Amino acid sequence: MSRPQSLNLISWERRLTGDNRELHEYHQSYVKGLELQKSISQWQVRGILDYWLSIHPKDRLPSRKDFDPIAIPKLLPYVVMTDVEHDPFRLKFRLLGTVISNAFTKNLTGAYFDEAFENFQESEGYQQRKIVAETKEPIHFLGRGKLRYNLDFTSIEWVLLPFADDGENVNIILSTISYGGQ
Repeated sequence: MSRPQSLNLISWERRLTGDNRELHEYHQSYVKGLELQKSISQWQVRGILDYWLSIHPKDRLPSRKDFDPIAIPKLLPYVVMTDVEHDPFRLKFRLLGTVISNAFTKNLTGAYFDEAFENFQESEGYQQRKIVAETKEPIHFLGRGKLRYNLDFTSIEWVLLPFADDGENVNIILSTISYGGQ
């Protein structure tokens, strides 16, 4: 059963499950995800956010075990999964979809951000992933990226979604990226 566009996710879920919790009773990451829905324009970005909200346990962050790639086959070419290491803070590309891999001039699977890009700390993608790891909340971006891509596009849109195997400490960030209205 698909969710009607005119209802927000909370009211639709309440109707299906009888969950009558107030918004403030949900995990802050879930509430932030609901807020981000209003600002997303690209179908890939909206699709991954909707999927993440659907698997979110609502009282803690979702874990990698909650993520089933088979559930989102059309989104997989646009997906990036990044491992988060905390001491010291580093980001490692675990998985890149084909559209994302083709956007860069080299295969980044298994590479750390600091090994893959010069001036990586200045990029929006790095800065925002660091914020997601610290705040445990998703982030949406629409604008021009600072990294070099192998594509010609006017804008880039993404959403960064936290996962935590222990429910609280972010160890994976899932994202979907859309280049210039693909």
